[in-house]
Amino acid sequence: MSQTSRALTVTFAAAAVAGACNFLSSGAGQTTTNIADVAGVIACPALSSGGDALGVKYTAKAELNAKVGAFVQAAKDLHRLAMKWEAEVTSACRKIGGDIGVNPAAMQANQNATAPQAACGAVAAKVQGLLKGGVKIEASYTPPKCDVDASARARCDGRCKVDVDPGEIVAQCTPAKLSGRCQGTCKGQCDGRCSGQCNGNCAVKDAQGRCAGKCEGTCTGQCDATCHASCQGTWQAPKCEGHVTPPKVDADCKASCEASVKFSAQCTKPKLEVKSSSEAQALGKLVTSLSANLPVLIAAQVKLGRDIAGEVQTLVRLGGELRGKLQGAGEQAIACVTAAASAVATASVSVNVSFKASASVSGAVGASGRAG
Repeated sequence: MSQTSRALTVTFAAAAVAGACNFLSSGAGQTTTNIADVAGVIACPALSSGGDALGVKYTAKAELNAKVGAFVQAAKDLHRLAMKWEAEVTSACRKIGGDIGVNPAAMQANQNATAPQAACGAVAAKVQGLLKGGVKIEASYTPPKCDVDASARARCDGRCKVDVDPGEIVAQCTPAKLSGRCQGTCKGQCDGRCSGQCNGNCAVKDAQGRCAGKCEGTCTGQCDATCHASCQGTWQAPKCEGHVTPPKVDADCKASCEASVKFSAQCTKPKLEVKSSSEAQALGKLVTSLSANLPVLIAAQVKLGRDIAGEVQTLVRLGGELRGKLQGAGEQAIACVTAAASAVATASVSVNVSFKASASVSGAVGASGRAG
């Protein structure tokens, strides 16, 4: 079997595969660590906890808080995905290696190769040796399909709708059209009980002649319901009858959300058919083992190469941009963005390694994807 015929052919575009390889830095001997080991994570519990990082308060700046929360959650999801596929790709290659007689020591991680690199590299070399002399293996498959959780996307996007700051409402609204609870003295119309001076008709007055009930007019005093137009103090939950910029969805926050749902998408198992041109015992073992374990490697290629490559690039970019927007954001935001960016960098290397390791075995047996 020629080297050309053994080359991996997949249904997704070659450019997508190249993108998955090129944007990540690979390094022999590197491996994905537990996210709790990432530098700075102690200062950012949201990154390692099992909870929802979107709901954590990182900074008092509402829009920035949404960006940081979505980025931290996406970093967690990417790191979890990277560790999952690193383990699954390594396991699948070691199972194939065990079935076809690869020395177990050759499949162990070392200073020059991570676990997936060592295991899959040894298997690919063994397979190439078995296929000498014109012996052929045909492995064709229908690629898996990965579906995202629409409800998870909606929840995350909802957190990215940054509410208008109450101070902005008060500043932007024409005073005559402003209303809300008044923490202080209401000097306007009161929809409830007015305790003070009523410039109009007061339903109930106290012994001193001050209004103590509903005021049909303007109340100057405490108002136990909605106050209109004038508050000497702080507005609570202010509303404006005029135009105020409505809540908006932050683009960077939404991009992190999109990455999160892609990382968590569930994929079907690829349908695989393996045939051999030889009845030799060694080839029979290889065919049997490939039928059982190659689907995992194919799924890794599709998931890591086609489905999430763009999202990983986006997170790498967002991490760099967020670090430049943290002036005055506070220590929590700075610590979490720094730790999350480090987690993204570590996970991206693992994703690239797992992708290439799985492709080395699929390519060795000439795995070819078909539509459907």
